[in-house]
Amino acid sequence: MIIGKLKNIARYKGIAKNIDTAIDYVLNNDILALAPGKYQIDGDNVILNRDTYVAKPLEDCFYENHEKYLDLQIVLKGQEYFAYTDISNPTLKETAEYNEAKDVRKFSAQQGVFFVLEEGFAIVYPEDVHLAKCDVNGGTVEKAVIKIKIEQ
Repeated sequence: MIIGKLKNIARYKGIAKNIDTAIDYVLNNDILALAPGKYQIDGDNVILNRDTYVAKPLEDCFYENHEKYLDLQIVLKGQEYFAYTDISNPTLKETAEYNEAKDVRKFSAQQGVFFVLEEGFAIVYPEDVHLAKCDVNGGTVEKAVIKIKIEQ
């Protein structure tokens, strides 16, 4: 997993073509101005989901991971608790089987690394089981999640 401030996202170019496409889009577009919805940046290789929501109480949040896509999770305005743990965490318990159509598997865990994501980003890989959309201090969160197809 990679976490950082949005102003520094360009330093992560060069990892993979689809990640570069996503980062270039972030650098050259006003994502905050986009209406909530789904935007295809590069066919099914790079897809942006723009959302506005009130973060949920921690007890209503869940861990998840993906097999086909990386997540570039970007908090544009506001803040949320974010957490991750490695897929090898022995406290992980699968709570929902892998849904191929949604590319998601859900988990619970007794331990993870928590931090506040505020005007920043997290790039999460399949082994990075992550929890998002959790409330810090109330308020609305403006967010984009860019789904980046894993290159073979």
